[in-house]
Amino acid sequence: MKIKKFNEFITEGMWGSALRRSNSGKERKDDEANRIQEFINKQLEPESIYITDGNVINSTSNITIRDTDLVDGKLPFKFGRVDGYFDCDGCPSLTSLKGAPQKVGGHFDCNKCPSLTSLKGSPQTVGGYFDCSDCSSLTSLKGAPQKVGVAFICSDCTSLTSLKGAPQEVGGIFSCSDCPSLTSLEGAPQKVERDFSCHGCTSLTSLEGSPQKVGRDFYCSNCTSLTSLKGVPQKVWRDFSCSNCTSLTSLEGAPKEVAGNFSCQECTSLTSLKGSPKEVGGDFDCRMCPSLTSLEGSPKKIGGKIIN
Repeated sequence: MKIKKFNEFITEGMWGSALRRSNSGKERKDDEANRIQEFINKQLEPESIYITDGNVINSTSNITIRDTDLVDGKLPFKFGRVDGYFDCDGCPSLTSLKGAPQKVGGHFDCNKCPSLTSLKGSPQTVGGYFDCSDCSSLTSLKGAPQKVGVAFICSDCTSLTSLKGAPQEVGGIFSCSDCPSLTSLEGAPQKVERDFSCHGCTSLTSLEGSPQKVGRDFYCSNCTSLTSLKGVPQKVWRDFSCSNCTSLTSLEGAPKEVAGNFSCQECTSLTSLKGSPKEVGGDFDCRMCPSLTSLEGSPKKIGGKIIN
């Protein structure tokens, strides 16, 4: 594969051959060359950009796309590899990720793109975080990267109904919090190295499909339609919270062991602590549970204190 800096690119290869074509063809090529040059000039580190066969734009640093760069709601050029971050967040006209780089060494950010309906075209490998949060038209995660190093964030996607297509392993955090149309965790990653959050998913009735390995915190708080904790990992390495799950009547299915704090506070329909973890390394918080009349069933071993 031949790699060209932009000044080489416009004087040879595709552009050199254009000089031997018709005037109209030359004008089209010149116009495209000018568009690429203008785009490169707007980048913070234009010297980091190089072009490979097929007129693919790459960068040893970062790429930023703004709404004014888009062409008919799509990315203006085809991108190959970006070693830093690729940022196309806050583009209200963006409808597609077709042409996005397939490998990003840093972060890939397409959050706050209300017209984006699909993640098809996303990079398949992201070294940092992948953020598609607050994309109100996104209904599915199909096409999402399958390898993410730091975090995968699809929170505040109000139309998201399924996690199918999500990466199955996340090196850091996975958050699908505040997705009110999400009814199932089926498709969620099975291994999350740090935190997992489905906080505020008000249509979620079950935690079946949850990751079975979570390296730090597990949050399913404010899931007001949740009726069972079955499906959660049986060991959580730091904090577990199912607070303000107002439809939860039992703790059956809760993790057997929680290394940090456990909170079921403000679970107004909770009538029993049966099913509580056997061991909690920090505090056990069952405050503001007005239907709870007894502490029977609470953990046998608590490293902190019972808060009630």
